[in-house]
Amino acid sequence: MLGSGSARLRPELIYYLVESLLSASPAFIASVYVIFLLESGLDYRGVALVDGFYVVTSALLDFPTGGLADKYGRGKIASLGCLLVGMGLLSYSLSSTLPEFLFSEFLAALGTALYSGALLSWLVDSLREEGRGEELAPVLGKAGTISWLGSVVAAFVGGVLAEVDLHVPFAAGAVTAIAACAVAARYTRGRGESPSPGQRSYLGFLKGGASALFSSRPLIWLTAAGALSALGHPCFTLTWAPHMESLGATKWMLGAASSVLMATVGFSQYAGGRLAARLGYKRIAVLSTLAMSASFALMTAAYEPAIFLLAALPFELGLGLRTPAVGAWINEFIPSEERATVVSLRRTLLLPFSASGMAIMGFLSDLGTPRLAFKFGMAALAFSSWAYYAVPEPKHPTDHED
Repeated sequence: MLGSGSARLRPELIYYLVESLLSASPAFIASVYVIFLLESGLDYRGVALVDGFYVVTSALLDFPTGGLADKYGRGKIASLGCLLVGMGLLSYSLSSTLPEFLFSEFLAALGTALYSGALLSWLVDSLREEGRGEELAPVLGKAGTISWLGSVVAAFVGGVLAEVDLHVPFAAGAVTAIAACAVAARYTRGRGESPSPGQRSYLGFLKGGASALFSSRPLIWLTAAGALSALGHPCFTLTWAPHMESLGATKWMLGAASSVLMATVGFSQYAGGRLAARLGYKRIAVLSTLAMSASFALMTAAYEPAIFLLAALPFELGLGLRTPAVGAWINEFIPSEERATVVSLRRTLLLPFSASGMAIMGFLSDLGTPRLAFKFGMAALAFSSWAYYAVPEPKHPTDHED
């Protein structure tokens, strides 16, 4: 049993469980999501429209919901977010038209906006309350690996379920997200919250979060680097499965490939957390982003499914190495009081770039082939690595003063 209350559990254990469950929920549809939309009558531009709607909705909601987490409880808001993600996936399992897809995306976007930043902020300050703040990067790395274990299984099972009906993986993901909701609601109580939720207004949290981000040069550069990466990511995430299928891969092979890609991310996140603590956040961020850029060049030259999969591995390797490093790096400069608000504001600023990347991906892929999109992604990530290199490193990061 998990225990009779959250006080009996180390905060990272709660984080591992909720993150792994919520990460597994979309993994069920990872290999079939774009194919599902295409077989429902959409083209690549339609896919970009649906996914772009999700991104824009998240962008509009993310910053305000971050303030809700700091004001009313990070654990509560994270739990509600998991529930709405589950409702979005359940709605998708019953959908077959564009308006229904958009409604499902709205539910998932609202849930993601509520969740984003809330549980991470809860974890950061829960660790600090126990005097273990320096363990954040390794914890985030382990969380990625543990999430991978569930996601690999979910991705493979999703591919198998898709052979029965493309709607079924969405229903399986919904059940998993609702389970994450139950765990977060039960076991995040009593710690990891903003130090002064009762003394400040909701608008006070929003204003304080905006000031904390825009007055910090490191956070500005980290946000710029993230924006450039966000432009390039859709050129892989929304094209690899249909492009690999066009090279001759079956749906079963796509499910297996999705598991391999997720495995690469999972293992590399564990390594990334460890390496970041030893080699420094900047070095890991720069080198891993360069590896992702190089992967796009390799994918452009691949014409067989197996070769394409090998070419894609450096992208997932770099993503895994970079994720815990950048996640911990950002929190070095965020004050505890507005942590969830700042994390959500940064995500709000990144999402329009992600939406733009989706639109560019759709245009380039429909214009020629996804190979044109790969070239754009290569350039965007090369510039992103430069931006990470340019992040200044002040002697006294904000959160060391907590």
